[in-house]
Amino acid sequence: MQYARTEQQTLTQTDLFHNALMATRLKHRAFEQSAPTVPQDEESEGSYSEMTLQGSARQCLQWLAPVLRELSQKDCRRWLTLIDPPTAVSQQWLRGANLDPQRIMIVRSKAGMDSLKLCCDLLKMGGSHTVVSWLDHDHCIAPRLERAAQAGRCHSLNVHLG
Repeated sequence: MQYARTEQQTLTQTDLFHNALMATRLKHRAFEQSAPTVPQDEESEGSYSEMTLQGSARQCLQWLAPVLRELSQKDCRRWLTLIDPPTAVSQQWLRGANLDPQRIMIVRSKAGMDSLKLCCDLLKMGGSHTVVSWLDHDHCIAPRLERAAQAGRCHSLNVHLG
């Protein structure tokens, strides 16, 4: 059975994405308030890392799969978020690489969007334990991503494929 939608009920993909992130953030805050206090030195601090992989795109993804698998199996209620991964990275590829697609969010920016700003915004929100990006190598990217990761108390991994 199909229901008719009014114009006000139609949500764009951006609206749906925003609603999902906000709901995850609210659940995360509720969990933090009910969870026992963790000593400051054991809490996850934001950090930034880079990884450069050389070879064909297929080989690079084979090297990357175990890293993503380890990150996706992290015992955490937050997402592993992939921002603008290579087009070969899809829900089907995740399943084929033995990754749990239900714990991984793939975000693809639209034409004209600033991927660095999108990445920083997602890091600051703290809805992900790790945000993996494929941003071009630039000396000003690392400090911005590190500050954003610290603000969101999560990790940032930028991957360079060569």
